[in-house]
Amino acid sequence: MSSPFQLLQLNIEYGGTGVSFEAVIETIRTSGAPVAALQEGCGQVPAIAEALGWPYFDNRTQVVSQLPLLDPPRAAGGALYVEIEPGRVLAIINVHPASRGYGATRLGKGERLPRVLRRERLVRVGELRPSLEVASSLVRDGIPVVLLGDFNAPSHLDWTSAAVGLRPHVMAAVTWPTSRAVEDVGLVDAYRAVYPDPVTHPGLTWPAARPHIEGYNPAADGHPADRIDFMHVSPDIEVHDVRIVGEMESPFSDVSFTPWPTDHRGLLATLQVAPASPTAVVSVSRRLVTVGDEVVVRVIAGGVEALDVVGRGSTEREPMDLPVDASGVVRLDTMQLGSGTFDVIAVSPVKGELARTSLWVAAEGSGPEVATDRPEYREGDAMTVTWAWAPGNRADWVAVYARGADPSSDKPQVKAATGATVEGRVRFDQALRPKKWPLPTGQYTLHLLADDLPVSLASTDFDVT
Repeated sequence: MSSPFQLLQLNIEYGGTGVSFEAVIETIRTSGAPVAALQEGCGQVPAIAEALGWPYFDNRTQVVSQLPLLDPPRAAGGALYVEIEPGRVLAIINVHPASRGYGATRLGKGERLPRVLRRERLVRVGELRPSLEVASSLVRDGIPVVLLGDFNAPSHLDWTSAAVGLRPHVMAAVTWPTSRAVEDVGLVDAYRAVYPDPVTHPGLTWPAARPHIEGYNPAADGHPADRIDFMHVSPDIEVHDVRIVGEMESPFSDVSFTPWPTDHRGLLATLQVAPASPTAVVSVSRRLVTVGDEVVVRVIAGGVEALDVVGRGSTEREPMDLPVDASGVVRLDTMQLGSGTFDVIAVSPVKGELARTSLWVAAEGSGPEVATDRPEYREGDAMTVTWAWAPGNRADWVAVYARGADPSSDKPQVKAATGATVEGRVRFDQALRPKKWPLPTGQYTLHLLADDLPVSLASTDFDVT
């Protein structure tokens, strides 16, 4: 059975603190949508949920919600379940490909179209590919899907022959590969489903003319305007309405706020969704907590009567047998666990294990850690970097700086994303970073940094001789 569902997409521009954090909160609250998918959360997602008074948020995907959120099995590609009805879900995949080398700007500067499109396929389509594969898989499994976000690329549905000349940089019809890649997996552009004509409804979302702040002001600086924020829906979702949310001064804003807090306009969609029952899911309210915190575990799986919680890799800890209530919820007191890394397992007395997820319980006063596999390397050696107890934000990263450099002002020698993981590893070598490796002889510091910010959470020194 389907029902109307509202969803907000909004790039809040570096945590929403440049103009007014309160305006970000007011925009989300008064939109009326019970779920908001954000980009550029920059560590502010928990604070946004708290300010809204909403009980659910997910650092990994930067979604805040009044409805329960669950991590699906093997949540690669950024998928997240929203439990619209008990035991029935909608999948959201919130994406934000890199902004570097924005194609419309490069065309406007005279770069040849084949070269621009080649880079689009390499960078942005390459980054989207895992999400597209997950979306296809979910659709095959009968789960309704919304793929949305700031794509940092225009659409082939906008750059048509009829639209040539409407804006100075639209000098030809262009088949932008990012939007075509999404279309090729069967997803539908929600805005164009309602407003198919790019001449009468260009739907421009960037740049928005927010109040001037020191430094970056893309609207005032004349950056080429385009529609780069999108919602794409699976064919089983009916699009009733899509409105552009933005500044009062803009002719493109259907819903207006002042002061407008970000350089992007957002999308507010009303969708007709028939949520589906997924395969077995067990999900924790927070992947990383401190000893003493309560963890809410949600289970969607038939026949599950209890949860087991076991230490990962441990053969000594006895499994906990926690009863699951009728709503599929278990409240887990981490004082019973102590610190460590655990597997939370949904168990059926008939079928055995149905699903599991991971939980990290940190000791009081502990924090993130980062390490190299050796304290000293010879020039050209590969280096394995590990991190643990990281917050698991969408855009956490590790980077190497010259010893004494300031991450807030200096450029890193080499860097890599953590993939929103609480613990993990990456190998720096010639294959991964051919233009940045090997590091020359010198003294260096490795940093674990927070959510697309130059804020160090942990560091360690090493030398190259």
